[in-house]
Amino acid sequence: MSDPQAKILIVDDEPNNLRVYERILAPLNLDFTKAMSGQQALAVAHKHDFFLILMDVQMPGMDGFEAASLILDHPKTCHIPVIFITAFARDEAFEFKGYISGAVDYLVKPINDEILKSKVGVFLELYKERLRLGQAYETKKKAEEELRVHKENLEELVKARTKELQQSMEHLISAQDKLVKAEKMASLGRLVSGVAHELNTPIGICVTAASFMHGETARLNHDFKEGQLAHEDMSGFFDAAIQSSEMILSNLNRASKLIKDFKLVAVDVSSEALTTFNLMSHVDDCITEILPELDLTHHQVSIEGDKDLWVTSYAETLKLVLKNLLLNAIIHAFDHDANGKILINIAQAEDRVLVRFKDDGKGMSAESVSMVFEPFYTTRRGLGGSGLGLYIVFNLITQVLKGDVLCTSKLGEGTEFKIIFPIERDTDNRSLKHFSKSTLVK
Repeated sequence: MSDPQAKILIVDDEPNNLRVYERILAPLNLDFTKAMSGQQALAVAHKHDFFLILMDVQMPGMDGFEAASLILDHPKTCHIPVIFITAFARDEAFEFKGYISGAVDYLVKPINDEILKSKVGVFLELYKERLRLGQAYETKKKAEEELRVHKENLEELVKARTKELQQSMEHLISAQDKLVKAEKMASLGRLVSGVAHELNTPIGICVTAASFMHGETARLNHDFKEGQLAHEDMSGFFDAAIQSSEMILSNLNRASKLIKDFKLVAVDVSSEALTTFNLMSHVDDCITEILPELDLTHHQVSIEGDKDLWVTSYAETLKLVLKNLLLNAIIHAFDHDANGKILINIAQAEDRVLVRFKDDGKGMSAESVSMVFEPFYTTRRGLGGSGLGLYIVFNLITQVLKGDVLCTSKLGEGTEFKIIFPIERDTDNRSLKHFSKSTLVK
């Protein structure tokens, strides 16, 4: 018996567009439901179990943002992923609004057939895995019930069902692993929520300072018109204006840095070309660029290892990784007046590069080590730390360099990051995970 067709909801006020999407996605063997307005989408979303909604943003009446927000606010439909489609060119503010509305992805017209089919295929596979997971769970429940009913034949029944349960559990573990990987595609929406939380404080301070200046200006203007403006009033106003301006500028700079860090989460290397470079020289150049920050400390940075190792990879991405690790060590590893040492070791491991980045600083607890690559995790909350630095490092290494990274640390014994990635970026990386894990833990 074949599996039932998965249902997809396509929302667009142009009938031609609906036909185009149906034609593109026809090879996926889907059950299509079409809506031509946000109101119609709300009406049908609760009647079927859709695995995905393709939502046009620009529609008369209720636009796609509002429709998606209402769908995802309802407990019956809150689990359905939404991909927005728009004819506007990519714009950060526009996309930000879409992700706030609950979207997991964003496509810009004209739609690339293969990209659309690939993205929908990922969510289709995720949906099928969810169904298989439910079936495995039902199989397990049925087996347990049979064990209870047939207690007299327990030994033989256990032998018969143990194999089936083992297969179900193996499939369950495999399905869970796939679900975790697929969940990464939807993580951007949660990241937006985190960034919004981080931006709330500096922007709130700016609003408060601007509101205060607005009130002071209005009061001063009133006194001026009434002929009651005194020298002390002007002097006080100038002092308040300077303090408020400094406060606004400082917090806007903080917000700007948060936004720049957030943009790096996307790890977009479309504008960066693969280059071949000497790794030792490249690391040395990176340290030279960060010397202004090092000059403010008493720390020493040393490089050792293979001086003749050449790699073909993304040079600027690797430089960004090293800069983030250096700044992270300067900020977190050492006390203000410490004389720290940072050692970078470069070696070749078969057809891959192994870079060890080690400091002799304060180290971290086991709990901090387990959370160190999590987005928005920081031990300097309220002191300028956004918690995105090492998360960006992790994304750059795993997604762009196609490598892996491991952090080991103990309190009082310093911290070490082990990074492994292919010498040739185009190398087949299918065995990377097994190789890198066994190498990194040594």
